[in-house]
Amino acid sequence: MVKVLVPVADGTEDIELSCMTDIMRRADFHVTVTSVMETPTVRLSRGLVLTADSLIKNESAEAYDGVFLPGGLPGADYLGQNEHLKKILGDIRGTGKWYGAICASPVVSFLPLGALEGVKTITCYPGLKDKVPSHVKWSSDPVVRCGKCLTSMGPGTAIAFGLSIVAALATKELAEKVAKDLLVDDSPVVTQMFSKF
Repeated sequence: MVKVLVPVADGTEDIELSCMTDIMRRADFHVTVTSVMETPTVRLSRGLVLTADSLIKNESAEAYDGVFLPGGLPGADYLGQNEHLKKILGDIRGTGKWYGAICASPVVSFLPLGALEGVKTITCYPGLKDKVPSHVKWSSDPVVRCGKCLTSMGPGTAIAFGLSIVAALATKELAEKVAKDLLVDDSPVVTQMFSKF
């Protein structure tokens, strides 16, 4: 069974978190939502209160096949400031596992976490593209795959992002089945994402 870690914080974006975790669970992934806050309870960006499965300080990269960050502000700021998440992401990257982020997190979180080192192209929330470092190309594609890094734009691309995680960590065929079950298999955003796998 594929095991994925999804860090959250106060201010994490509700739709992105929900879409990512729902789609991965439909693909029979074991998804652990972990809080980078002092407690497992977080208040998402639109006020939804969520109790995470664990605290980040109790997690390690060895237990997971990938780590994927939802966006939202100030959630992405909290993720980017967490030293334990930085260690986990460093270990994930060092062992050639998949990782990714959506919305604000590809720049707001990944930059301070060191997760853009060696990455040539990303996407993120378009309003933050001026924050993309000069050595990284910004793409207007809804989902970008660069090596083992997946990035996506925001709430409107969250389903495609979740499906890209399934395609990367399992198979394109499984992701296509989940897309069909969700009635998004003919969506232009999803079709464009599948062309990368």
